[in-house]
This record gives sequence, C-alpha cells and structure tokens, in this order.
Amino acid sequence: MICPRCHNENKYDNLTCDFCMATLPMSDKRKAEIERRHEEERKAKMKKSMDKLIGLLFGVLVIIAIVIWGLFFR
Repeated sequence: MICPRCHNENKYDNLTCDFCMATLPMSDKRKAEIERRHEEERKAKMKKSMDKLIGLLFGVLVIIAIVIWGLFFR
C-alpha cells in the first residue's frame, strides 16, 4: 500500500503510513482482507498457546504421578 501523502511503501495491512503516519485509504475489500488476516493470526496464536498449555499440564500430571508413586510404593 503506497501512502497518498509521502508515497512511502507500507505493508498491506497497515492502517497508517509507517513514515508520515497519514491514514491510508481503506476500501471495503481491503478492510475485509485485513480483518480476515488478523483473525487467522489470532487463531494461530491461540492454537500455539493451547499446545503449550496442554504440554505444561501433561508435564505437571507426570510429576504428580511420580510423586504419588514414590509415596505409596517405596
């Protein structure tokens, strides 16, 4: 996306120019595309966070099982 004021090249999903901070033109098609990309990025981050959480919970369960095993089966 080229800024209409300073003609600087910006990323497609920028709302303002990186150089002069002018508001970039926003068509309905571009706005929908940006919202779709942001939603995909949000879902990817959520999945990554959930994968980490599941791994952490599994690790905690393994530690608890080892402690219980040590307490009752010495």
